[in-house]
Amino acid sequence: METLCGRRRIISTCLFLMSCSGFICAFWPSYLGYTLGHFILACTIRGWPFSASGLVQTNWTGTWHGVIEAYPEGQLGDGWHKTLVIGPYPMTDETCTILNGTFTEHGVLQLTKDYRFCRGHGATDLYIDAGNGAILAVQWINAVLITAFKHNGVFTVSSIRMRGDTLEEEIIIADDKPGAENNVVSMRTHSIHFIKMKRITN
Repeated sequence: METLCGRRRIISTCLFLMSCSGFICAFWPSYLGYTLGHFILACTIRGWPFSASGLVQTNWTGTWHGVIEAYPEGQLGDGWHKTLVIGPYPMTDETCTILNGTFTEHGVLQLTKDYRFCRGHGATDLYIDAGNGAILAVQWINAVLITAFKHNGVFTVSSIRMRGDTLEEEIIIADDKPGAENNVVSMRTHSIHFIKMKRITN
């Protein structure tokens, strides 16, 4: 007798895939679908992205530490120590996790960022709650978590990714100028901040 998935063996596979969807679909470009007759198993649950090999799911959860490199020389933040605390990935709608950054220079606290990494409606509706009503949309592009925003006359693009056991963050800050249709508007880049962080606690 034909079943929803076609055969008993395929049903078992479907059940297994659904039970493991949080891992199998942790990061595939938009969704992973299996067409089984007229049945489609769409994986909508995501988590931290897979490694470059595609065989192992990375885990960003934990406490990370690194030293900021800022260019050109003399930029604010160069040489600062950053400690980043990341909570478990928000796997269900309307949930958030910790995303706290602490910055010190020569042991003196310079800045804290008490943010939250959140999921809205659906696996692709991700944002950072920066407090005071500031919401920054974020998205996964090829296993890189990217956010872009404007503030006080500058345009900022921030990206963070995992390379091996290192969490790498890059921030580019440029002028913010309005564009016109069919015209190229040049914007001067102010600075680039780069940091490699190692996990210090899970």
